[in-house]
Amino acid sequence: MDRLRRACPLSGGLLILALLAQAAHAQQPAGAPTESRRDKSADVPDAEKIRTSAQWLKHMRDALGDVFAKLKEARDAGDVVKATCLSEYLTQMKALLRVSEQADIVMQEGITKHEQSVADHEFTKLTIAQAKVDEQHAKSEECMGQLAFQTVGMTVEVEEPSDIPKQDLTNPPPPTPVLARPPPASPTL
Repeated sequence: MDRLRRACPLSGGLLILALLAQAAHAQQPAGAPTESRRDKSADVPDAEKIRTSAQWLKHMRDALGDVFAKLKEARDAGDVVKATCLSEYLTQMKALLRVSEQADIVMQEGITKHEQSVADHEFTKLTIAQAKVDEQHAKSEECMGQLAFQTVGMTVEVEEPSDIPKQDLTNPPPPTPVLARPPPASPTL
């Protein structure tokens, strides 16, 4: 440290300030709310939280059912690419729904026990999970675009250019045998 101060006296002081700032920042809990990141769930009345939570859970279950129907359709059609894509999003949506259902129960318990911070925290979880389920549902719609074109009743016409050689290039003729021996590479032979 002394060598650093002698090399550049200003940088040593800046280093100490940076370390102090980092230590002060590390003492705050990671999830501590700041003034700029105020929790909006505290503004929502308890009755509204319960009603909104029930609506979101129904919406999530409907979205899950929609993706499951699409997955069944893809499996029935034998479209492995779509089925794999949809299965990935379905798995994520199931997990989010499970977390949401648990958060709803804990939120209602928190409201009943008058533990406002618990209820607010669980409502925030529900808010995030609902947004993530909507995002996953939208992404699952993109899966349907993969190889989802109609092939029944389609015809394909191939036009060959007239200047293509008529010989079969996939089975070329054998090379002609060498009749003359090349000259020796070394004069000592």
